[in-house]
Amino acid sequence: MERGIITVITGPMFSEKSGELIKRCQKLQQFGRKTVQAYKPAEDNRFGTEQIVSRIGYSLPAASIPRELTTAWMERITADSEQVDVVAFDEAQFFSGQIVQLVQELAYRGKQIICDGLNMDYRGQPFGSMGSLMAIADEIVRLTAYCAVCGDSHASFTQRIVNGKPAELGPVFLIGDTESYEPRCRRCFVPPHKAAETQAAAGKAAE
Repeated sequence: MERGIITVITGPMFSEKSGELIKRCQKLQQFGRKTVQAYKPAEDNRFGTEQIVSRIGYSLPAASIPRELTTAWMERITADSEQVDVVAFDEAQFFSGQIVQLVQELAYRGKQIICDGLNMDYRGQPFGSMGSLMAIADEIVRLTAYCAVCGDSHASFTQRIVNGKPAELGPVFLIGDTESYEPRCRRCFVPPHKAAETQAAAGKAAE
């Protein structure tokens, strides 16, 4: 049995996490002669349901699976993985906590696992199970983006935008794209409680 290994690719939105996952899988297919099975959350259908697509044009065939990983789904994925060398999960932050158990089990079975996902949610807090996945990873790839406000190349936060302004508190899971999110550096990031204070102050000033 080959040695299992877990790689986690993480960063804010617009940091090309999916692109990095796709490139790694394609290199393993082309040069490593490995077989790959990729999965994506069914709820994320921004670029279709049968492939992972990066913003710069890379794509990889993928199966859509529910965000809530039931025992039946975990058993199905584990059984299907017997026929491949590499298992990849796109947007891993959207999956339920069982993703950690599933990834561990696949690695114990000698599979190479590649996951990508957001490091933090729009509140600046660890997103879903990403922290736990990074804790069990053999390799962590941290990516950054360019801050949409000042242009700093080390943006690691994802700012939710509502009506052109930083969002106040709301649901954690809200799938969107450039109309709803932008990358920001720590200096320019506005957490929800600060956004609420700013908008409240603006409202009082307008009275």
